[in-house]
Amino acid sequence: MSNSIAPASSGTPSSGVPPSCMPVALNMRLTGNEEQEVTLTGTLRPFVAEEMASVRSSLEQAARSTRGTLCVNLKRLKYMNNVAFLELNRFVRWVAHTRPGLRVKFVISSVIPWAVRKFQVIAELYPFVTIEVYDKAFYPIQQVIEDDDFMNVLRTQQKIIWEHEREKLAWHGLRPGLRIADICCGLGDFAILLQSDFRPEYLIGVDHSKPFLRYAWQLVSDFGLENIEYQYGDAAALLLPDNSFDFVSCRLSLQVFHEPDHIVNELYRICRPGGRIYLTNEMMSGVTGYPNEEVIRHGYIRFLELCRRVGMDLDIGLKTRTILHEVGLEDIKICLLGITNMNTAPHDFARVVESWLRTAKQMAATANAEPELYEDVSAGLTAHIEAITRDNGFAMWPIFAGSGRKPFRTS
Repeated sequence: MSNSIAPASSGTPSSGVPPSCMPVALNMRLTGNEEQEVTLTGTLRPFVAEEMASVRSSLEQAARSTRGTLCVNLKRLKYMNNVAFLELNRFVRWVAHTRPGLRVKFVISSVIPWAVRKFQVIAELYPFVTIEVYDKAFYPIQQVIEDDDFMNVLRTQQKIIWEHEREKLAWHGLRPGLRIADICCGLGDFAILLQSDFRPEYLIGVDHSKPFLRYAWQLVSDFGLENIEYQYGDAAALLLPDNSFDFVSCRLSLQVFHEPDHIVNELYRICRPGGRIYLTNEMMSGVTGYPNEEVIRHGYIRFLELCRRVGMDLDIGLKTRTILHEVGLEDIKICLLGITNMNTAPHDFARVVESWLRTAKQMAATANAEPELYEDVSAGLTAHIEAITRDNGFAMWPIFAGSGRKPFRTS
């Protein structure tokens, strides 16, 4: 059950402050006999504490009607200033005096970086308060892929894929003049590459990696591109409006999240009816090479096992059509980007696989995996690199590219 218990973002707050100062929506839903959840969405930037009166009132109303745990979900807040934080802190003090025995859980996101530290202080002061950093568990592999050397390899990987992807994009519905959202945009290279061939009206890239976004912002500055912007955010709780983009892309990203459905639902939400959602996904079990094909195959099977231990599914490519169908898309199109050492520079291809090998070592340490697992992975990927660089060898890396149209009808 979900019902609004405070004014939404439209209109003028009772204090007379223009709506642009605090466009926040607040909703409450029952999540069980002993728990209720209050969700704040939008922007929470009051100038003075009085502007938080309606939010405080709604929170207190929810606290009075909750017997077990009141969950205050802040993960969809794009901005929150210190005035708002202090009022939430005062609400916690009110609970301590007025509703002893009630537990309060704040769900926050690192999109508002200072909030993690400040809310953790509240939890230290008040034993009945717990803090859940929503996206900490959602991005288990992020520290591994933010390695400086790996970022350099990502550029090489993007160049390799673009050579095969470029000619397929028009078939997937990309054309000049569209509003594009590139979710999990990484280093932002895709946006730059789209400029010459597809000339988008506007493009926004969203990523959860600050090092990646710093690089992307620098690219935009260097090229003087005014129709591209980048946003730090959570792909599973995008701070973007409904039905706003003609083409929504998410490339080689679903595979690194342990709950990809959350992201796909967000892609669907922000895509306008008649627009298209475009995905690319790997199928590591289809990686092959010769000679030593059995060693290569076994190595990648073991690599998939290691990835699953840290919440990644690098074999999700084969499921691309199912993913697009289950979210409700129509006119689904699937193609295979078959990257080989015959249609790609072998040196670049080998460099990408070498980065996978280094990443696997870090993942094995993170997962506390038995030594034999990494040894099998190392043997297989090393044999793959040898097949790539050998004059008479052959190696392949399959990537699925799929898209679907969001229906005009609503149901």
